[in-house]
Amino acid sequence: MGCVLALAVTVVWAVSRPEGGADRTGRAHASASPARKWTPTPATPSGRGVLTLRSVPHVLYLPRYNPHDTAPHAPVYTVRLGAAAPSGGGQGAVGGIEMDLDLSAFEGRAEIHPRLPGDCALTGFRMKCRVGNVRFGGVTEVSPFYVRPAPGAVLGRTGTIRLTVRAANAPTVRHTTRLVVGSPQLTLRRSGKRLTGVNPGEAIRLTPAFGNKGDTGIDGGVSVVVEAHGATLTPRYANCRYDKPTRATKAQCDFPGPLPAGAAYETDGPVTAVVGEDARNGLIQDSVWRTADMPDFWALSGSAPHGTGATLGLRPVDGGDFVRNDDEYSEVASGDALAFETSRHDDVAAVGFTIKGRVGATVDVTVPYPRGDGWTAPGGRGTLHVTLPAGVSLVDVPPEQHESDIPYCYPSPGKDGTVACPGPAPPGTVMRVHIDRRVDTARGSVRADSDPSQDPDQRNNTAPVTITYLP
Repeated sequence: MGCVLALAVTVVWAVSRPEGGADRTGRAHASASPARKWTPTPATPSGRGVLTLRSVPHVLYLPRYNPHDTAPHAPVYTVRLGAAAPSGGGQGAVGGIEMDLDLSAFEGRAEIHPRLPGDCALTGFRMKCRVGNVRFGGVTEVSPFYVRPAPGAVLGRTGTIRLTVRAANAPTVRHTTRLVVGSPQLTLRRSGKRLTGVNPGEAIRLTPAFGNKGDTGIDGGVSVVVEAHGATLTPRYANCRYDKPTRATKAQCDFPGPLPAGAAYETDGPVTAVVGEDARNGLIQDSVWRTADMPDFWALSGSAPHGTGATLGLRPVDGGDFVRNDDEYSEVASGDALAFETSRHDDVAAVGFTIKGRVGATVDVTVPYPRGDGWTAPGGRGTLHVTLPAGVSLVDVPPEQHESDIPYCYPSPGKDGTVACPGPAPPGTVMRVHIDRRVDTARGSVRADSDPSQDPDQRNNTAPVTITYLP
């Protein structure tokens, strides 16, 4: 069994509720859309183009029929089509695209339900869909149908779904998808572990583990994806690809199959992540995929750099407590494998300022935002609290008089007499004040709140507010 390390994003396939069913004899049938004349897609081509299947299922697993519960749906059949000019550049589109699907493999095994009744017509076990036009360089995604198993779905039975995509100005593209009755269930070990006090630059290690709790084995390869936030991955293993040759944040390691039903493995070496010098916290995520059907937008390119060390292998483990995604079948299991907090602390420093003006004048002054990270108000976004110097009063500016999106300070909701200045909006919040009288010893303050557990030095969270009287 081989494995792939890569970062995974949880994918949830949208599934509509079925409308078709079995006939009075109990046999499965195709749920046909309303009868209508088939009209080909109008073509608007502009020169010859190339149509490609960016991703399409290589295997579609049909769950077994369960007479005691509502029959489960199979994963949605989704095709991603890409269009390009023959030279790889230029403007234009591949036009008049139509999909033709031979779904006879479902006969006696499943109900077919069109997901796009306005664009797809189902006659018996033949479906035709309008796709329209795709601009050069563009991609479109089509999910023409979903299926639900019928009593005739026998574990292990196989068949072939045939797809033909035609266009007015591009060569025809064909693909076959293997239909298998049964459900692999990819699972993942989730530790829920959280490290604290990790030093910036320190290496932390994760050992990915996965299994198959389904009733059917996976013949093809399996890939493990690892993604790091607040850390970088060491490009160590030869059978792993990385998104960058150094300071990678995503890795994909491919392992050859099979992955039998009931089997579970962990990697025989750790994936190492180095904590960023500026990180205060971070997260390592992992996921496991069937390699052949990993979405093109998620898989790393075949030309991505490989690690320079030995091959990462697998060893059997007990996967009894491994978990799967509740809303997935066999495509992916994913989760947050390891979270961490570093020993690096915030240091919020308030910035003082001076009010300048004549006695009796109304002036606007910019209240600067604090330096450093971690500026927050308890339970909300950052707010500065200003105590005005004696002899100066706040002029509350109604929202309808605010200039552009610049925020203005307002009286604090409490009864402490301070002024609240919300953020953030560079370079700072505007405070309108009236200089009522001259007080030569007048002095105020500005305070920036932060979490003391993350910002132990609270002494610089307050800075002075002074006043300069103009003649």
